[in-house]
Amino acid sequence: MASAPSMSNEESSPSNSESESDTESDSSDDSETEDSLSSFDQSEEEYHLSLEDIIEEPANGQLPCEFEIDEEKPSEVEATGESSHDLEESGKLKIEHKLIGENNSIENKQRLTECKGVLKMLSLNILETLSKSKMVSLLKDFVESDFFLIDGDSLLITCVFNVNFRKGQTLHFFYIVEQFLHDFIQKEAKFVIVFFKDAENLYYNNPEILTLRTLLIYHLESNTDVIIHTEFSNCLTPEWETFLKDCYPYFLIVSEKGITSHQTDFLNIFIIHALQKKINIVQCSGIESDVLRIYGYFASSLYLHKCFFEMHELQLQHTLHAYIIGSYQRLQEKEIFLYGHLKLNLGEMQKEIHQTLSLLHNRWPNGADIRSIVCSISCAVTLKLYKKMLHDAQDCKSLNTCTENHNTQDLKKPPTLNEAADLCRMHCLSVLFLQHLPLVQRAKSRILTYIWDRTFVPFLRMLKRSEFFILKQLKARNNWNVNFTGLPDLTDNSLWKNIAYYFEIECSRGLNLELGDTLKQGFEELWNTVLTLSGDGDFGGPMPVRTTSRPFLTQKETSPRESNKRIHKLGLIPLKAEIIEDYAGDILSELPFLSSDDPAVTSLSNKKEFDELTHWHSSRPLTDDFERTRCNSNATSKNGKERRDMQKLHHFYHVFGKSLVGSNKSVRIVRERALPPPENSSEQRKKKQQKTNAKKIIEENQRRQLAQLEKKEEERWNNLSVYIEKEMKENPNSGIKKLEDFLQTCPVESVKFAAEMVGLDACFKVWMEYCLKPEAESRDISIIISLMKRIHAIHGKYSVLLKDTHRQKLAKCLKYIGFDNLAQSLCPQMQESGTEKDISKYSVRMRAARFQLTYMGPYLVREERSDPDPRVQHFIPDTWQRELLDVVDNNESAVIVAPTSSGKTYASYYCMEKILRESNDGVIVYVAPTKALVNQVVGTVCSLFSKALPKGLVVCGVFTRDYRHDVFNSQILVTVPQCLEILLISPRNQKWVERMRYVIFDEVHCLGGEIGAEVWEHLLVMIRCPFLALSATISNPEHLTEWLVSVKRYWQHIESTMGNSGSSQKALRVSKKQQRKRIEKPSYRVRLVWYKERYNDLEKYVCSLKDNDFIIEHYHPCAALTVNHIEKYGIPLDLGFSPRESILLYDAMVHVWPEWTRMQELEPEEFSCFKNKIVIMKADAKKYEEELKKEIIRWIQLDPSKVNQLLKYLKPQTFDSAETEKQRMFSSFVEKLKEMNRLPAIFFSFNIHSVERSASRLLWNLISKQYSRYEANSEREKKILYKKLRKARKSQKRNIAAFLKSDSGARIQRIIVLQDQIKEIKKNLKKFYEVSPDWTYADRTVVDIQTLTKILRRLRGTRQSYKLQNVLKRGIGYHHGSMEHRQRQVVEMLFRMKHVKVITATSSLALGINMPCKSVVFMEDSVFLDALQFRQMSGRAGRRGEDLIGNVFFYNIPLPKIQRLLKSNVPKLKGQFTLGISLVLRLMLLLAKADDKEDAKAKALSVLRHSLMSFNQPNVECMLKFYFIYSLQFLVREEYLNQQCIPIGYSGLVSHLYYHEPANFVFVSLLKKGLFHKLCIPTKINGQKTFSKEVMETLVVVLAHLFGRQYLSPCVKYFKKKIPNSVVILRDLPKEFVAVVKEHNNRIQEHFGSFLLVISKLADMRKEYQLPLSEIDFSGQECEDSELVSHLMPGTESRTAVSPFACLSNITDQHLFDIDVVEDAMLRTIDVNVKDIPFLCLTKYKNGRKFPLNGYVLNFYKNRSLSALTLDNWLNMGDAFHLIRDFALTVQSIRISLSELCDDEDDNVVLAFKQLSKAFESILARRALD
Repeated sequence: MASAPSMSNEESSPSNSESESDTESDSSDDSETEDSLSSFDQSEEEYHLSLEDIIEEPANGQLPCEFEIDEEKPSEVEATGESSHDLEESGKLKIEHKLIGENNSIENKQRLTECKGVLKMLSLNILETLSKSKMVSLLKDFVESDFFLIDGDSLLITCVFNVNFRKGQTLHFFYIVEQFLHDFIQKEAKFVIVFFKDAENLYYNNPEILTLRTLLIYHLESNTDVIIHTEFSNCLTPEWETFLKDCYPYFLIVSEKGITSHQTDFLNIFIIHALQKKINIVQCSGIESDVLRIYGYFASSLYLHKCFFEMHELQLQHTLHAYIIGSYQRLQEKEIFLYGHLKLNLGEMQKEIHQTLSLLHNRWPNGADIRSIVCSISCAVTLKLYKKMLHDAQDCKSLNTCTENHNTQDLKKPPTLNEAADLCRMHCLSVLFLQHLPLVQRAKSRILTYIWDRTFVPFLRMLKRSEFFILKQLKARNNWNVNFTGLPDLTDNSLWKNIAYYFEIECSRGLNLELGDTLKQGFEELWNTVLTLSGDGDFGGPMPVRTTSRPFLTQKETSPRESNKRIHKLGLIPLKAEIIEDYAGDILSELPFLSSDDPAVTSLSNKKEFDELTHWHSSRPLTDDFERTRCNSNATSKNGKERRDMQKLHHFYHVFGKSLVGSNKSVRIVRERALPPPENSSEQRKKKQQKTNAKKIIEENQRRQLAQLEKKEEERWNNLSVYIEKEMKENPNSGIKKLEDFLQTCPVESVKFAAEMVGLDACFKVWMEYCLKPEAESRDISIIISLMKRIHAIHGKYSVLLKDTHRQKLAKCLKYIGFDNLAQSLCPQMQESGTEKDISKYSVRMRAARFQLTYMGPYLVREERSDPDPRVQHFIPDTWQRELLDVVDNNESAVIVAPTSSGKTYASYYCMEKILRESNDGVIVYVAPTKALVNQVVGTVCSLFSKALPKGLVVCGVFTRDYRHDVFNSQILVTVPQCLEILLISPRNQKWVERMRYVIFDEVHCLGGEIGAEVWEHLLVMIRCPFLALSATISNPEHLTEWLVSVKRYWQHIESTMGNSGSSQKALRVSKKQQRKRIEKPSYRVRLVWYKERYNDLEKYVCSLKDNDFIIEHYHPCAALTVNHIEKYGIPLDLGFSPRESILLYDAMVHVWPEWTRMQELEPEEFSCFKNKIVIMKADAKKYEEELKKEIIRWIQLDPSKVNQLLKYLKPQTFDSAETEKQRMFSSFVEKLKEMNRLPAIFFSFNIHSVERSASRLLWNLISKQYSRYEANSEREKKILYKKLRKARKSQKRNIAAFLKSDSGARIQRIIVLQDQIKEIKKNLKKFYEVSPDWTYADRTVVDIQTLTKILRRLRGTRQSYKLQNVLKRGIGYHHGSMEHRQRQVVEMLFRMKHVKVITATSSLALGINMPCKSVVFMEDSVFLDALQFRQMSGRAGRRGEDLIGNVFFYNIPLPKIQRLLKSNVPKLKGQFTLGISLVLRLMLLLAKADDKEDAKAKALSVLRHSLMSFNQPNVECMLKFYFIYSLQFLVREEYLNQQCIPIGYSGLVSHLYYHEPANFVFVSLLKKGLFHKLCIPTKINGQKTFSKEVMETLVVVLAHLFGRQYLSPCVKYFKKKIPNSVVILRDLPKEFVAVVKEHNNRIQEHFGSFLLVISKLADMRKEYQLPLSEIDFSGQECEDSELVSHLMPGTESRTAVSPFACLSNITDQHLFDIDVVEDAMLRTIDVNVKDIPFLCLTKYKNGRKFPLNGYVLNFYKNRSLSALTLDNWLNMGDAFHLIRDFALTVQSIRISLSELCDDEDDNVVLAFKQLSKAFESILARRALD
């Protein structure tokens, strides 16, 4: 919604925006105050703002408002309308009231004066908070049961100041409002709108807006399903506090600026109150949307806000109270002056309205249209009161003195009574037109350049006040059937003026038109009603309408809004290409085309290029992005050094891979052969039936080997058992670990059974001895846990080997620890011994089922298959994993959705093995979203696979944007999506594409991302071969699978139809060599494999800081729920409990409801799945969990209050503290986790500053602890030892020299003594440098010093390697996207090797990186921490095979955010807007240059037809076709394509810069105009051309405007620089460049406007005449029997392509050529987004405020430092690094392209870009990134 004029016409300013005002004094204050539309994310340490950082800002704090007119003057003396005699009678009472009022007024003024300083501080606080807001997708982690708040007054302000809205056009206003709200509802958002009662008082001087606000409230209540609240007085009332507590909103959409300064203060108080309640803020003015998402500037709540509010709460209450009292007192002023001397008694007006309403109710008892009611009463009451005012003014001569101080404008003669009656008659006629004329006819109204004469404006406002009072009183009458459907169309100011113009000017010229019988009759009835209600005053009859001659209208001096631009002949340029007809033929058949002799067609080839470009070859083919990517040498390289480098790289990958898969899991493919078939295949069954003698011999040998192995393992156990038993007795934990290590390595079942029995006996003895100790009161449950683990294993796994003696031993153990029921069920014949008292001391004092659920949850046995699969060697796959293997065996495609760590990736490597075994030609491509994941997969592949290949071929290759190797000579290519797209679309690589056999898409949920997600769609629809799509976080996999099935059907159809064609047949058929090897034909089946159960449970904890100590509370998953959520949506499917949490829930339910009827039934010991069960299975615990969930739902039906109590009981107690305090105590928190044995852990943050700073704090804390242990004189002792060491070494050196000269025994003795002395000194010195386990997190036992040194050596030459090495040596690491890939690899390796135990990281570790850990900690809140990121990050904890349970800690995360993360669903995959003009051009390049035209066409059509966004969405599909047609028309008009759609001109250069649309098109325009040649004038130094500093800086400015666009908040100008000479705001473009950009933009506007006019005939006009949300229909039969109507609505202006609602505000087709207007003016059912056209906005405005461009690129170029960017350009270090690197890559790409296009190597532009590219490379190479 265009909420403000975003000036595309750069010559205009906000104050010059042409918006009609109906008064002569329509000047507005366009000063800027606290604006907040920037996107920054700083830590709170950088948050504090001092007054010294702020440049003095204007005091005014309001929006410019054309509605503010001060013609109404409250009387300075309280006037009551009573006679002097009456005043005398009630004198004392009146004087008392007057004195009280005066005292209150004085008191309010004093309060406001005292609070002025607080309001200024509040304004600064809000200013800085909103300036750091981030533009984000608002609904990406939206919970279906949650809602967000919209401040109703902010909504009103935003829509009133919409660039297209004209005052008085009520219906258009409601169209704008409903468009805004409907956009949210379409995207499944849920919101509540709140209108505070006290806010109404702030519009006292704006009766127009006051009436509009009232209409908005009643319309939303009466005509829509939107929930609104109007019962709250203001945000500081207890009722509002209760509402927020009960219904915690997701965020608040609010405006930061009001119409008046008081309203701005009111909104600021509202904002700070919301922030201190931890409700985030979204700015109303910055909201934007596209087809799928809504974006807004999102500001997060901080502890700072709470502190500010608590500190100043009393002053803010006083301020609000003073404003309310002041406004209330003004409302109590019963009289206001009009025209300086006419008194309007508001109390009398309300009384008259009340009486008139009753009269009308009696006259129309069956109800009526709201418009008739409001019109008749307002006219009647206003005329009646105005007549009285004129009469009173004549009787009160003394009041003339009141006019002495008024403007001369106010001394104009007020309207006569007849003139007022004429005005009301015309108003009634306009209302009658609203009721009888359809919108299609009203949209044709004439456009006038007249406004109401200022003399009549006070009377018009008097009418508005009466309308406001009517609406307020009418709503209270519930017994009257009023039709509120017409509320949105209450008045039409433009129509009213049209009628006035006719009767005032045209009738005087002799024009006399018939009104028509129907309209005339209706008008007479309406006016007669007015006369009746007014008491039959002398106001005249209905005819004639105009009885006076005084002008009501004044000619407006300004020009009309519409431009005088002539609309050229409409039509599309005819194009000839098969793909156009195949894709969009159905649309094109209904659209007009230009003739071949039309100037727009004939001029296409007449344009000339700039003279100096004659030696440039624009059509010369350029190298593609693949060739430009740095090559790290290939296996085919003949350079010896390159081959050695590759050998070193492969060696590192192999070592790196071992840390991922272990050292014993490699597969060597020695020859091409098929994988073993699955067990149930026909081939396997045949082999089973044909046992040969050789097979029998092999089986006999295997039995003999098994017996030998059994004997060997028995001997090993016999040797170890005594030692293990002894160890268990002395150190139970160590002994049990050694026992479990043996069990893991032992392959013989009988030996393992014997070992388990020994372990059981040892554990039992240890427990008995422990219980006899005095300190055994606090039981060490770990011993019993180990004992029960032995019992579970023996009874569950080795039940076949159990004998009675074994069972008796098990039963005895169970009986002793208090599990009598289990002992009895295991061994019923066991007799009671009568020694209960003797063994009670050994009891765990807990019953068996409860104990197992509470303490044995991580160890509960899962139901797993025991039958091996011949296709898998190292583990027994689950059923769903076998289905994955079947998919690969059948050459099918699959969407695989399974939780993190469940083992879904194994199918990928099985697929790789299959392709490697098949042949040397087949290629499998692995697509990973990040380079970190690419490196991990490459390491895994290098570790798993090796194969003897012909010379020049390798197993694995890599292709990323930074580097590549062995891309075309490898069988497994690991790449990122953008690079695979390059290969698929490039015409040169199609033969390699034919070799693809499988594509694996890892983390395919990236398809739903906001940046780069469209590339994933392109890949999925362009590949012919089968694929595997893997993800752990897709909420709608069925929808994704259905879409992919449709894509595969398309390719199946293409193959069947193209099978017999020439070149395509060659592309599709299998080569003879492949036929001999019988490679399977690709299958077009797509399966969905969805496994929902996570292997390990996750338990959550909330961490609070209180009195410098950490309180870590368990967070039960149910604590995140609300009754409302459960009632509407149930309990989320993925909200699982651990067994312990099920017990906690049951106990809480018992506590909350002691009379609960099912208490006994669900008691753990009595639950059917647990009763007398020795081994409770994981599935049993899940059944118990589900039963408890069902019971919660049943409770809601029985008594919801009990559920409320339950959820409240489960909520943990938390304590709030400052973010800075939590950061300071971070080291102590990590120590706490170390004590709790919760390391290794990953600590996630979204700020690179926080990531590195936290790691440094941990290191400093360890060093401080180390040195604090030393004594005060330790440093002196160390110096003394060093001195002794130097002295001993010198002495030894002298003695050795003397010994060499003379062989002396004494010398030898002396040398030996000195040697021992030196050793002793070194030993003593070593103590000072020893690092004890308390001073490090590293586990030195897992990585020896030599291996560690070797790994750390890889950090040489990397940025700040010393810093990373220091933390890694202490077991600390950090990981983020700005690190070099070698640094990330080292951190990942050492963490997997368990040397590093603590890692601070950004989301770079969230996407699929194999980093197993015990715990995940969320360090700080961020707008980017959503449901998807939470699941990805928390999935790192408790990986399968590594940890038994995962722990998630919330550190410094608000409790409401935790609740939302736990109960929110992962966002649904809805697709992306996949088309772009650059993509269309690239597809045309593919079609033109590919050898196989049919194959290229099939790929292009697949991309165009199969957008996920348009799947089963015909409207969206139509919109994409519109955009495709527009893209082709644009490319042809701009000479990138000819009429045959063959690329020409600079199409190659534009396509290489496709990442930067629309800047790529503007760059070519500047190049073709020769501006770069005019700029790049060199100077010669030593015979070489160089360019001056000024030239280079100007070139940087130009390129930054094109390729480095980042907007700042308008408020940034109020902040002072922190670094001298830094560039905060980007300098303006040079004038000549501005002229070319404007010329480009004008062409774009003209083309787009013409295109909209062409396609407008395809709009759904039925919907165009309906309001979007309420769907009130304003269509109907046109009135044809009225000459006046036909005259007033001639339809002379063209309005075919604009919304009929916008036409009411005088919008015409010509406005479609204005980019600022078109978005809200165009037909909504066309649905082409303006943001997708290649328009480059030079200056961005919102609400009349300029958003400057960030000058970070120029600042970096001038200062060579990132620190300036973080301090002055409001960027964090990570964002700054990525932005600068991307800009440098863009400059490099341009340099290469220009050098390839130009024959002259000495061309100035080529040399200038070369110099600039080298400058950025040198800055980055020198690591000037402080």
